[in-house]
Amino acid sequence: MEGRLFRIVEKAVNLIKLNILWILFSLPLVTGGAALCALHVTAVRIMKDEEGYVFRDFLAVFRSRLRLSLKLWIPLLAAASVLWLDEMFWRNVEGSFADSMRVLVCVLSGLWIVLVIYLFPLAARMDTTAGLAYRNGILLLFKYLPQSIYLLFMTGLFAAAGLLWTPVFCVGVLAGGSLLAAVHGKLLMWIFEKEKMIEP
Repeated sequence: MEGRLFRIVEKAVNLIKLNILWILFSLPLVTGGAALCALHVTAVRIMKDEEGYVFRDFLAVFRSRLRLSLKLWIPLLAAASVLWLDEMFWRNVEGSFADSMRVLVCVLSGLWIVLVIYLFPLAARMDTTAGLAYRNGILLLFKYLPQSIYLLFMTGLFAAAGLLWTPVFCVGVLAGGSLLAAVHGKLLMWIFEKEKMIEP
């Protein structure tokens, strides 16, 4: 029991460390993609008891995937900006057509989130080009549509719980990103192993 409790506490501390690293390395917005790659790999290692040193493992993935992640992340940032501007525009317009456009923006935003969830863990685990990573991410999104909906649901649930319940908000501040990456990682690893996407 003491050994199990120690492992739980150790994992919790490592997830907090990882969350802080992810936030710090995401602050220069353009490096957000590389930070997501490193977040996924390190979170999965923590949950599998394979971690060595959190900072060292995170930094190694961040450096090795920085160039590829920039090619993936910049277009996604541009798409997010367009979606945000569209949402702001249609929010102030009345009518059935505006309602339809708001629904469309909401659906596209959901697809954007799920694509990000797939894309950077995929980029972290495969030596590939940006174009091929995008193609594989989109294919996985639709091939595993029930799993994609689950990933989106869990992301929304984490966000909603954090906004509505103070204890969850506090946990989210400390380890929200790394904990969500660990939850996502379990399903993503099942998909990657099924598709024979082996970590390089």
